[in-house]
Amino acid sequence: MIQKRVRSLIAFFVCIVLAAASIYLASLIESDFGGVSVQQIRIPITTNNAISTYITAKLYIPDGVNSSNPAPAVLLMHGYQNDKDTSAAFAIELARRNIVALSIDEFGHGESPIGMRNRGYDTSKSGPDRFKMFMSFSKLNFDNVEGLIDSSMGGTAAFRWLRSRNYVLADKVGITGHSLGTWSTYTVAAENPDHAAIVIQCGEVEGPVRDDDGNVRFRNVLLLQAQYDEFDYFRDYQLTTENLNKSELRYKIFSGQEAPVEWNKTYGNFADGTARRMEFLKTLHRGVTHSGKGIAAAMEWFTTALEVEPEIPPSDLVYLKREILMGFALLVAVISLLPLCSLLLTAKMFAPLAQPLPDRYVAPRKSRHKTAITSILLSAVLYPFVTQLGHGLFPYPEGVFKTLMAGGLILWLDMLFIIAFFMFRRWYKKGEGKGLGVTMYDMGISFDREKTVIDWKMIGKTVLMAMIMFGFLYALTTIGYFCFNTDLRFIWPFLRPFTPGRFLQFLLYLPFFLLFFLFNGGIRLFGQMRLKEYGSPAKTQLVWWLKSIYVMLGGLVIVSLFEYVPFLLGYGTGWALVGLSLFDGPFMSALVLIFPQFFVLFFAATYFYRKTGKVYLGSLMTALIVSWITCGGAAFF
Repeated sequence: MIQKRVRSLIAFFVCIVLAAASIYLASLIESDFGGVSVQQIRIPITTNNAISTYITAKLYIPDGVNSSNPAPAVLLMHGYQNDKDTSAAFAIELARRNIVALSIDEFGHGESPIGMRNRGYDTSKSGPDRFKMFMSFSKLNFDNVEGLIDSSMGGTAAFRWLRSRNYVLADKVGITGHSLGTWSTYTVAAENPDHAAIVIQCGEVEGPVRDDDGNVRFRNVLLLQAQYDEFDYFRDYQLTTENLNKSELRYKIFSGQEAPVEWNKTYGNFADGTARRMEFLKTLHRGVTHSGKGIAAAMEWFTTALEVEPEIPPSDLVYLKREILMGFALLVAVISLLPLCSLLLTAKMFAPLAQPLPDRYVAPRKSRHKTAITSILLSAVLYPFVTQLGHGLFPYPEGVFKTLMAGGLILWLDMLFIIAFFMFRRWYKKGEGKGLGVTMYDMGISFDREKTVIDWKMIGKTVLMAMIMFGFLYALTTIGYFCFNTDLRFIWPFLRPFTPGRFLQFLLYLPFFLLFFLFNGGIRLFGQMRLKEYGSPAKTQLVWWLKSIYVMLGGLVIVSLFEYVPFLLGYGTGWALVGLSLFDGPFMSALVLIFPQFFVLFFAATYFYRKTGKVYLGSLMTALIVSWITCGGAAFF
């Protein structure tokens, strides 16, 4: 027991040291090793519907920039379901080139307290208010649509705040935004015609270059085009993107030319604001924010438009080192829960939780495959439709259920839970399970081998142990965020400190996630589909984990292949090819976030089940972390 405790303690300590060191090194890279001051700030704002509040932001000021030596600046705005740190790659590289960078949390994102409803929406649309908002994303303040409040999402207030700083050259302020942030960017630019340059990261095109009075409305615009953009409105509703440069909308309206333009070539003139360029990037929609080619093109664009002569070339980029370090810190922090679990189980209070694994039942091969394939197919069929329904049209009370992506996820997961529950009930009471004499002990639920007994004292200890483990992970995240300006993420938000409102949303959605992970990711996965144990614990852990991933992610692999294989082959997304491009978009691009979550969390869940012989700890920890990721960083209405 003492040896086991020492090994667990050493492993836990090593994980903490590695995570802390990675966070620290990432913060050094972000600050250019002291060459850039990085500050968390709040910008006061009074919205167009007279709400006085603030938006949160991150300010990057290069060393030597002050009131006596002002510098150009750029405002950065993220996309839907992201936050100010998603723009950090651009911000870091701008600051290294002596350009002040201000990256904001737009309405409903990050730590900004004001919800996305304050963007406003077209009141002529029908459906829930959040659906009206989604359908109004491309409607901007200057379109004079009744119901819109601030399509800049707080960007105009931030731009004017930035210009007013005595360390900023007011006539040399640029704007960039990604996805949802591109509409915010266009709004800011239209409301502030004294902007100097724009970089659109995956957005629609606006034009003409000059208005009827001969004025340039949007000055010096670089458009970064993802080759594999999942959102049809960012590829002009075409199936593919390669020939967009030959469409009149792109070459005449956007670029101001009379014939098709070339990709990656600048047209017009920076001096009069007519410069235009379309940069073609071989990446997905989400990948544009961290595309080396895209960021290099943006650095060249801004330094030219803002008349900066940096000492480093556009291709000299360090942002990816920071992202890799933060991703490593995130992974190690989650993995540290494994030795922490083992360590806690050596304590007198939690030692009774270390129950033996049920040893009487192993699922027959044919039965296991049938259950797994059924689960995979149901997941694949329901994911595109049910997530979209829950995202926009399902009648949630909108003043209560505010986290937008979570609405789609819990509807999908809990529909899978309901179907699985009734299938399991039939199997257990009337089918094969009854014939094999399976009990709830064999399913990892009961604390008695022969009859169903729920030991609430043991359940209480399990909950307390989960709270300690979760609390440790939250404390590590919070310390990193407030001491080193970075949360636990890899490019996109994963684990970040809660605001009070987001914490309440976390508590609200947690039971819905728990239903799925306790039943589908617990009882069915480790009980009904129970695998045999192997000669070594390591092999058992590996095989059980891989089989769990097969079941839990198999359906999403099918969805991904359907969506992306034809796109990568040059035909268009799977949904666009069948005339249902409605199902392209947020939940397709979100797969890149779901896959790594499930890979890591089900490794941990497998380990927790093997250590406790019950499904409770793994299911609870998985639900806690998934609910945290979803409610802590996702957009809220």
